[in-house]
Amino acid sequence: MPSSSMLPWICSGCRHTLKQARQARRLLSTSQATSATTAAPPVPPPSGFTKLPSRRLIAVHGTDASHFLHGLCTSAVPRTPSSPLGFYSAFLTAPGRVLYDAFIYPTSHSRTYRDTIPSKILDKYGNDDLGYLIEVESSQADSLAKHLKRYKLRAKVDIRVIEGGIYDVWNVWDEATEPWTPHSTSSSLPMGADGSTDLISLIDSRAPGMGRRFLLPAQNHSTSSLPESISSLLPDAVTAPSASYIVRRMLRGVPEGPLEIATGTALPAEHNIDLMSGIDFKKGCYVGQELTIRTHHTGVIRKRILPVMLYSAAKTETNTAGPSPLHGLLYNPQAQTVLPETGSDIKPHNRTGRSAGKFIAGVGNIGLGLCRIEIMTDLALTTESQSGFKPDDEFKVVQIDGDATGGGSEQVMIKAFVPEWMRGKIKVRKPQQRV
Repeated sequence: MPSSSMLPWICSGCRHTLKQARQARRLLSTSQATSATTAAPPVPPPSGFTKLPSRRLIAVHGTDASHFLHGLCTSAVPRTPSSPLGFYSAFLTAPGRVLYDAFIYPTSHSRTYRDTIPSKILDKYGNDDLGYLIEVESSQADSLAKHLKRYKLRAKVDIRVIEGGIYDVWNVWDEATEPWTPHSTSSSLPMGADGSTDLISLIDSRAPGMGRRFLLPAQNHSTSSLPESISSLLPDAVTAPSASYIVRRMLRGVPEGPLEIATGTALPAEHNIDLMSGIDFKKGCYVGQELTIRTHHTGVIRKRILPVMLYSAAKTETNTAGPSPLHGLLYNPQAQTVLPETGSDIKPHNRTGRSAGKFIAGVGNIGLGLCRIEIMTDLALTTESQSGFKPDDEFKVVQIDGDATGGGSEQVMIKAFVPEWMRGKIKVRKPQQRV
């Protein structure tokens, strides 16, 4: 701890200015969160579909497309795709930090997509060469394309960002009959007379119940309808706002995009990419593999992204302002909850203790938090350790500037939940025997 003589001197005028800046930032955060609260999306329908306008596509086409992507992403990319379905994956830095989380779709089976490929690329590589579409957050599309081109060298591939208005990304789900399970399989894809399918799609394997994703030509449908070939699979599906996708994702503890998976600093395991079928631990070398595989086999992941519920410190079971965390993880669009700032500390309430995690993002009264598992949940991570969590433990959110009220008059409390799908995948580690 530095002595007072070593601390920089700040005049009273500057100190007052800094205080005003903190107060302005707190008021702005409160205003934005309150606005988001009053405009919280409705509860998602059990069977529905929505367009995801925040996603963008990158095309990789050429003879070496499979081999090229196999050496860069965390998933195995077969030399010849055995299925028309895509898969979830990630691109890492050399030290093993996440750069981009993405979905990768094979395209060589789709005649409709082939018609959109520029003729100069088809003339160079031919009609039968392999191709893929990479779906990523819109704000990351250009930087991911630049990242891929950095490793292109002499690989026979063409890399280009698909312009907006050509293809749209859609999410379709159905929980009416089988909640928390994928609603369809590859056999349910509409097939042609020769047994082939023209659709570019995948089953979202990140968590049960995330449904299916489709890449559809933008001019063939509106925001309130789907092509008959897809709508026939889910006759009871209704259109939903894109925010419904965010609600369903956060209820399952699924992070997405740079706002929730910090670019260049996030570890894949802490952000559940290993649990969400995003890493193939049996594949060969790829960028960032060394730390990722070593952590998987010898490390203990003490922090993970978990779904969290926000509530007031004054909330009780009889409070009608919103659901109580005692009832479990429930999304309530009417709950008057102020969203904390991203990166706000999570600390024990009414007792001293180390930081229990960070608040990442939220909508309404739910969100995602990077939580210390043995502090905020009842899970034990090793055979020698025990969780320090007690059922009556409570945690509060402390803003970045030290305010524990979220900028409002009431203290914002937070409770983490471990989804059943995740609970079954988190392994209890045996102690490593040292030689």
